[in-house]
Amino acid sequence: MENFMAQFTVCNTKSCLQSSVSLINCMNETVEPCEDFYEFACGMFETNYPYYSNTNENSWVTIMSLKIKHRVKKFLNKKNEIYEPNAVHKTRKFYQACLNSTEDQVSINYDPLWNVWEKVGLNTEYLNDSVPLEIETILARVKLYFNLDIFFEINVDDDPRNSSSHSLLIIAQNWESNKYKRRNNIKTNKGDINDSLPKFSEYFSLLVEKLLNRDQPYLRKLKVKDLKNTTNELEEFEEEFLEVQRKTFSSNNEIPEVVTLGEFQNFTDTVGETFKFNWTLYLKELTRDIQPKIYEILSSENADSYELLVNNRDYLNDAFKLLSQTPTIIIKMSILTQVLTILESHFPSGDKFNSEHCFLLTSEFFGMVTGYSMINTLDNSSKAALTEMTDNIKWALRKMVNDASWMDDETKNATLRKLNNTKTFFGYPDNYENIINNLLENLTVTDNHIENILSTSMFITESNFKYLTEDRDWENQTWAITPDEVNAYCYNSMNAFFMPAAILQAPLFNNGVQALNYGATGSTIGHELSHNYDNTGRMYNELGNVAQWWSNRSYEEYTKRASCLISHYNDIDVVSHNKTFAVNGQQTLDENIADIVGLKEAYYAYQRYVDVHGQEPRLPGMERYSHEQLFFLGYANQYCYYDEGDSQFDDFNSHSPNVVRVRGVLSLSPEFAKAWSCPIGSPMNPKKEKCKICCPACPAVINVIALDHLIVNCLLDISLSTLSTRIPN
Repeated sequence: MENFMAQFTVCNTKSCLQSSVSLINCMNETVEPCEDFYEFACGMFETNYPYYSNTNENSWVTIMSLKIKHRVKKFLNKKNEIYEPNAVHKTRKFYQACLNSTEDQVSINYDPLWNVWEKVGLNTEYLNDSVPLEIETILARVKLYFNLDIFFEINVDDDPRNSSSHSLLIIAQNWESNKYKRRNNIKTNKGDINDSLPKFSEYFSLLVEKLLNRDQPYLRKLKVKDLKNTTNELEEFEEEFLEVQRKTFSSNNEIPEVVTLGEFQNFTDTVGETFKFNWTLYLKELTRDIQPKIYEILSSENADSYELLVNNRDYLNDAFKLLSQTPTIIIKMSILTQVLTILESHFPSGDKFNSEHCFLLTSEFFGMVTGYSMINTLDNSSKAALTEMTDNIKWALRKMVNDASWMDDETKNATLRKLNNTKTFFGYPDNYENIINNLLENLTVTDNHIENILSTSMFITESNFKYLTEDRDWENQTWAITPDEVNAYCYNSMNAFFMPAAILQAPLFNNGVQALNYGATGSTIGHELSHNYDNTGRMYNELGNVAQWWSNRSYEEYTKRASCLISHYNDIDVVSHNKTFAVNGQQTLDENIADIVGLKEAYYAYQRYVDVHGQEPRLPGMERYSHEQLFFLGYANQYCYYDEGDSQFDDFNSHSPNVVRVRGVLSLSPEFAKAWSCPIGSPMNPKKEKCKICCPACPAVINVIALDHLIVNCLLDISLSTLSTRIPN
C-alpha cells in the first residue's frame, strides 16, 4: 500500500474536496462499473440530492440553474451603483415597478393597456357575425404590441446565402417538446356554438374588464381557462391545432428555403382553400411604423418579388388546411384566448402575480442584462484553462479529420479550413457593458408596470426587425443565449459556439483536476463544436454561408455510416418506472454522434494536456481511481438525473435519454473499456455479436470496435438550426 500511495500525490484544494464529495454522493459503488456505468456513477443521485424545484425532477442543470437564479435575484435587489451600466439600472427599475404592482394592484393606471387594446381591435363587437375577421391586421398588431405569435411564428433570421444580410423568416411554432403534451380536458355537454357564444362573450367581457382593472371582487377568481371551457368547439379546435404541431414537428432543423412573397402567397392560398391570408397586408401592417423601408417595398409594384425565408412547409400546409375548415367564430375565439392568456400572465391580476412572477418577467424581457450578474465569475486562470482545452479539442478533431480514410482531400481541406475559422465564446462578452447599454439605449422604463410591459414588448419586436435593413455587427454580437443560462449552443451562420458563464461552474467545471473538467466541460465543447459539421452544419462553409463544400463522394460515405448508427440506437430500449421506452435512432442521430465524437475529442485532448503538464494529483478519498477513470466519471456525472414524469422519453426529444447517453456512448468506447478493465462480453464492453448492425448501405456486420472507428471517421452529425440551442445534458 505504501508503494502504491507513493506513486502519486493527492489534491487537497477546496475544489478537489468538493469534487470528491459530489462524485461520492452520486456514486453507487455496490454496482460493478462494467455492468452498468450509469448506475455506478449516478445510482445515489436521487437519494442524496432531493428535489430542488417544485417539479418531480432533478439534475445538475436544475441545481445549478436554481443557484444562478438566487444570484440573479440578489443582483436585481441591489441598490444601483454609479459604476454599473445604465442598462442594469433600467432593468432594476422594471423589476421594482413590477414588484410595486403586485403590492398595490388597485391604484395602477391601466390607460396605456386600454389604448393598445383599442388599437388591436379585440372588443366584444368583434365577436358579432356582422364584424368581419380582419385577421391580417389583428395578428400584425398582436405581434407588434405584445410580441405574440398566433398560428405561425414570424421573426428575423440570417439569410443562408449571405449571413451578413437578413431576411424575414416565417416558421412553424416549434415549441419545446413539453408543450406538445395533450391537455386532459374534461369534456362536458355545453351545446353547440350558437348556445355557447353568449356565455363566451360574457366571460370575455368580464375578463377584459378585470385585466383593465375595472373588475369587482367577485371577478378575481375568473381565469382564461374558464373562458376556454365555455365551448367544446374551441377546445376541439385547439386540440386539433396541437395535433398539427405534434404531427409536423421536426427535430431535424432544416435550412429555411428562400421564396418570394408572391410564391408564398400562392402556396398558402392553395393549401388554405377557403381560408385566405393576405401576407402583403399583414407585413405592411407589421412594418409600417417599425420598418418604413420594408413597408415602402411592400407598397410598391415589386412587392411580390420580396424574398422571405420559410421553414417547415408541412406545418404551414396542415395549419392552413385546418384553418380553412374552421368556422370564423372559432378562429376569433382562439385569437382572443391566446391574447388574454398573455395579458393574464404579464399584468397584475390576483394573488398569483407575486415577486416570483416579477422575477420571471424580468428574466424573460431583460435576460441579457440579468446575465450581467455573472460578470467576473471567470478568473484569468479559468479563461486560460478553457482556451487551452478548446485548442486541445480542436487538435483532436484536426487529427480525426486527417485520419479519416473515407474523406477525400478536397473535403478534408475544406473541413480544416472551417475549423481554423471557428469562433469560440466563453462566459460573457468582452465588451459586455457596451452591448447591454446599446441594446437598451432607446428603451424607456417608467414606474408604471403596465407601460413597461407594453413598451418593452414593442421594443423587442422593433429590435428584432431592425436587422431587416441593417447588417449585424459581428464584433459586437449580442449573444442569443444569456450568460446566466445553464446551456450551450452552436451558431451555424456565425461558425461559432457559445458556452455562457452559468454552465462553467462546478460540478461541470472548476473541479480541481482537469480530468473531471475535460470529461464534463471538454465533452460539451466537443459536442457543440460538432454542430458545425452535422447534417445542418456541414451545409455552412467557413463564412457561415450555405454552400456546397463537401464532395459528393464524401457525403455518400458519410450517409452510409450514419445509417448504421441509426439501426444501432433503434435496438435500444430503456425501462423507467416499470415502463419500456424505445429510442428513436433517426430522431436522435445527430445528438448521438455528437455525444460520441465529442467524448472522443475530449479524451484525446486530455491525453495531450497530460503530455504537456504531466500527471495530475488524485482526488482525496478517491485515490483508487486513475485519471482516465476520473475522466469518464466526470463525463457520466453530468448526466445524473431523475424525473418522475419521464419527460426525457418525450416523442419529440432529439436527445437520447441520459442513461443512454452514458451507457450507450461509453459501451462503444474502447478507451472506456481499457480504463475500467471491462472484459469483452460485459454490458459496458459487449461482444461483437452484441452490436451487429445490418443495413443495405454498409457492411453486414459491424462489431463494437469497428463501429467505434466508423463513428470517429464518420466525423459529425448533430442537427442544429441556425438559431436554436442545445442543452448538452
